[in-house]
Amino acid sequence: MSKSVVVEGISKKFTLHHEKERANGGRGPLGRLTGLLRKQTTEAPDEVFWALRDVNFEVEEGERLAIVGRNGAGKSTLLKILSRVMSPSEGRIQIRGRMSSLLEVGTGFHPELTGRENIYLNGAVMGMSRSEVRRKFDAIVDFAEVERFLDTPVKHYSSGMYVRLAFAVSAFLEPDIVVLDEVLSVGDAGFQQKSYAKMRELAAQGRTVLFVSHSMGAVKELCETAILMEKGRIQEKTRVEQVVGDYMRHVVRSQGANFPIHTDEVDLLGITISQGGEPTRTFTVDGGAAVDLDLVYHVHEPLSNFRFGFYVKTITGEIVTRALLADRAPQREHVERGTYRAAASLPAEFLVAGDYVLEVHCSEFGVRDFFGSRAVQPFRVSRPALYNVQHAREQSFGYVYLDPAWRVERLAN
Repeated sequence: MSKSVVVEGISKKFTLHHEKERANGGRGPLGRLTGLLRKQTTEAPDEVFWALRDVNFEVEEGERLAIVGRNGAGKSTLLKILSRVMSPSEGRIQIRGRMSSLLEVGTGFHPELTGRENIYLNGAVMGMSRSEVRRKFDAIVDFAEVERFLDTPVKHYSSGMYVRLAFAVSAFLEPDIVVLDEVLSVGDAGFQQKSYAKMRELAAQGRTVLFVSHSMGAVKELCETAILMEKGRIQEKTRVEQVVGDYMRHVVRSQGANFPIHTDEVDLLGITISQGGEPTRTFTVDGGAAVDLDLVYHVHEPLSNFRFGFYVKTITGEIVTRALLADRAPQREHVERGTYRAAASLPAEFLVAGDYVLEVHCSEFGVRDFFGSRAVQPFRVSRPALYNVQHAREQSFGYVYLDPAWRVERLAN
């Protein structure tokens, strides 16, 4: 299979200019106020910032590749270099075919021109003749759903209309490579799903898709492979599920709870995950056995409408299940001052292999949420036994196991 994009040793540096402020004024309130109004600046030494450093990767023709990382990781800078919006400081890029880039709302559009004029303008920029654009014109307008406003200057479009038309132009003018940077988050849910379907269609036709998004659900739905970036460097390039899992584990751990968590009303003193009476030190559990949870908390004052329990979520935030004490024990809705230990269990063969988050919920219903999303503990499920030890295997579809009690009978020869 041929390569659509080859990136070799790309680095990009910026020079950050700093100034120091110095206030000139006398003593006393009036003098300090005069000093604030007469601030002077002096130059400080410039700082060299490397947004990208020695980036290397290849993209196959027809590959749907996501670029994942936290804010400031270098994702958008990389796409701008690939799209030739900016030049690299070091390295080189080889691109095979015609590229269409949608890096931000309004990319490539002239605000004073109408939607119709901008469609033809974009086609010309991509090297297409007017007759080529005309053949695609109706499909672009139908997809973008902007027919009523086609002869209105796009400066009067809403951000959603802008994105719909810009994406339609990028997708329908037969590019070999489509580059998208977060812009689909502006569109509504229906348009997003339509756009993802169109990108899958482009990939099936042999076209290449490069996609940046902070929505891990969108990344997993659209892409097959992914790059994980951190501080301007590539950490890994592999299957999208692996990259998303590694990225979310890092995010959860960096933003997770440091116990105890204190509030004026309730303290969460700790979370213990154990199996067979032994606490897990690596927070990795065997999915073929029950998982025991111990949640210790202290209540500072009597509370009514008290809710305490937990969510089990996927590493990307989807809720697998929720359990509250009040669901099974309504008498727990009123709690007195004291320290409590709540024990619970997840049954054996419940979760498929993967990464999950235990999020403790504690609130006074309808009044306040004490911990928010701070009380989280990531954990991993491995080696779940689907039937028994002899036939243990990992299931990668969905989140939970189901034993549907199959009954099979032969009805005829």
